[in-house]
Amino acid sequence: MNRKKVLYRVAKIFISLFMFFSAYFSFSHPADLRALGFPDYFRIELVIAKCIGGILLLIPQTGRYLKEWVYAGFCICMVSAFIAHFCSHDPVSKLIFVGVDFILILLSIWYVRKYEKNSHADGLNA
Repeated sequence: MNRKKVLYRVAKIFISLFMFFSAYFSFSHPADLRALGFPDYFRIELVIAKCIGGILLLIPQTGRYLKEWVYAGFCICMVSAFIAHFCSHDPVSKLIFVGVDFILILLSIWYVRKYEKNSHADGLNA
């Protein structure tokens, strides 16, 4: 397996594992999400959406456009988390943590999209 394919898979796994961890944290810490102003039903919706998105990214047969919607949803989650922490007057450390996570997700998405575009142009199987 070549280096680019390994990095591609690592990036996709990183995004999925990060969202699985985020879903687990949201599920197991309801008070933290309530402190951000989110109702409990939204916490459950968020957990389900993050898990479905993480699974879809790991399934090789998932279409490109569906993956793009998953990426968009994950980015919206991260921006919303940043805004929620900011509006809740959380410490700067939490804002930095969410900001760094968002940047890592964007870099991973950029790499995955770049690899998929090149592999589709070359007729390779991702």
